[in-house]
Amino acid sequence: MFFVKTRQRTLAIGMVALAASAVLTGCAGSTSATESPTASATVHEDLKAMLPEEIRKSGVISVATPLNNPPAVMADASGHATGIAAEVAAGMGNVLGVKFEFTESAFAGVIPGLQSGKFDVSMGVIGDTPERQKVLDFVDLMVNKSVLLVQKNNPDGITDLESACGKSIGVLAGSLQIPKVKQASDACTAAGKSSIQINEYPSTPDGQAQVASGRVAAYIAPYLILNHTAKTAGNGETFELAAASYPENPWAIGLGKDRGQFAEALQGALLTMVKDGSYAAILNKYESPDGALNADQVLINGAGTAAFAK
Repeated sequence: MFFVKTRQRTLAIGMVALAASAVLTGCAGSTSATESPTASATVHEDLKAMLPEEIRKSGVISVATPLNNPPAVMADASGHATGIAAEVAAGMGNVLGVKFEFTESAFAGVIPGLQSGKFDVSMGVIGDTPERQKVLDFVDLMVNKSVLLVQKNNPDGITDLESACGKSIGVLAGSLQIPKVKQASDACTAAGKSSIQINEYPSTPDGQAQVASGRVAAYIAPYLILNHTAKTAGNGETFELAAASYPENPWAIGLGKDRGQFAEALQGALLTMVKDGSYAAILNKYESPDGALNADQVLINGAGTAAFAK
């Protein structure tokens, strides 16, 4: 089972600025959510014993993440956390004998919140990178690659970052994509062309709305999220994806360092779901089978290893 806690009265699924959005209203606090029907149901006492003592006592793992990135993680019409990460969390909770409680958080606040111990984990849209491994540990969760979202019919003719010289590109503040766009911008100026204007936004829906309005030429973010947006916003008539894609380090479950065997417990729970088929069933439910890891890729701090060679 998992719960969602919201810090604001109104949550938006998808893009507030588009007709495809659904506006959700909820009170602060926790509300229960329906468990995934595909989730594993047997508590593994050996894995539960590896959890930090305070989690075993409370029976709750707190999760900080933006809840506006379908199908990875979002809030439903009742304010409950749903999507791939939420259902995987429900299954892992069944294996570990605990509940996952989701709290809405801007992405820029997630890593500081994990470092300070304010939250136990983040999952849904956080990526494992060698740089982030200096301050956090990760249990790798899903395959990840970046793509560019553009207006339908691509009026600016953007096919990849190399074709974006002199144009504006939106990114999520604090995301993996920022260094990639900066590198492309530097290549533009080195070639005697105009730099890329990089606009950072606090949420993916904010960035998508800027593309829809024409204020930025493209928005770069994970394929899983932007492919869903391109297919669903305006019945598929608002956006499309540019041709290029950029392999990234995996999406993961992030947690603070020095948490004992917490990472191993999470890894064991996820591996249980991979092996019994419930993990793949969840990704298939959300039409995202390409995001699935195999058992050999469910690693602790796997970014930078041969398992995720780019």
